[in-house]
Amino acid sequence: MSGLHMDSDLPEELHVDLDDVRNLEMRYSRARPDRIELAVEYVGGRTRVYEVDRFLIEHLLEQLEYQDS
Repeated sequence: MSGLHMDSDLPEELHVDLDDVRNLEMRYSRARPDRIELAVEYVGGRTRVYEVDRFLIEHLLEQLEYQDS
């Protein structure tokens, strides 16, 4: 699937290829129940931390559960 991207208005150079990601970690805290931290470690050692809406992650998990059933 490398090189295939969903339709988007983003330029090609802004697309992320998971082959460039070494580690992906999500952290959820009940202290901030509406947000999830998404830590991305890239090949080469660069790390970025993003705050993601919890409902986006919940929707993704629901889709994954649906695919497994």
